[in-house]
Amino acid sequence: MTITPDDLRIMAFTMVDRHGEKALSLAGQAVDEMRALGDTRRTRAWMTLLSVIEDALDGRITRDQPISLH
Repeated sequence: MTITPDDLRIMAFTMVDRHGEKALSLAGQAVDEMRALGDTRRTRAWMTLLSVIEDALDGRITRDQPISLH
């Protein structure tokens, strides 16, 4: 299963809607937990989501704006 950029945008805005600025720390905790478990794949996934959350909170992306990953 592949997570698309649109999936990431939707997940990021869902976290922002539910947790506001705290979404950053929650995603950061998930990164730390996955890293501690040695789960590289999930660590990278959470790191990517963390980046999209930052973009959402900083206004670099909007809810309806298609995003591309680099």
